[in-house]
Amino acid sequence: MNFLDKTLKGLDGIALRLVWFGGALLILAAFIVTVDVILRKLFNISMAGSDELSGYAFGIATAGSLTYALLHRSNIRVDALYQHLPVWLRATLDIFGHVMLVAFISYVTWRGFLMLADTWANQSRSITPLRTPLAIPQTAWFAGLLLCVVTGTVMTFSALISFFKRDWAAIQQTIGIKSLDEQIEEEAELPS
Repeated sequence: MNFLDKTLKGLDGIALRLVWFGGALLILAAFIVTVDVILRKLFNISMAGSDELSGYAFGIATAGSLTYALLHRSNIRVDALYQHLPVWLRATLDIFGHVMLVAFISYVTWRGFLMLADTWANQSRSITPLRTPLAIPQTAWFAGLLLCVVTGTVMTFSALISFFKRDWAAIQQTIGIKSLDEQIEEEAELPS
């Protein structure tokens, strides 16, 4: 196992933990919103900020899960023609598509960094009763995006090395579209 493979395996472990953390955040947010709704309905009392906290939870959970989705090739792609192309052309298109995806995520991450820097410099707070320092949720959100960019970059280097070695199977395993057999195998592994 080479350095890039070890790095990707380590990043996959981090991504899995972030997915579980994000899921826990979403469950907690759902619980808080549910309690708020029940309190409002039964006692005409509102827990101020439940909507704000659930928004932060959603943003952090989403950004944290992007790396896992990238590593497990869960992004949606149209593949009607793809299956009928020569393997070298599929590999080329996989790399091109992956680079475009990482470039887009990099741009979003850069804009997120500028927003976080502005928030930090101005010590901005939410305009809600909680008066949350916005740098706190934005930092967690930005960290998730940054991890995705780093992971995507490592995946790109791994795919490019495989391309120059003409190791089409390695490219398929790293960034290619999942085959029907892989999808069936994944579904079969899920607990019922």
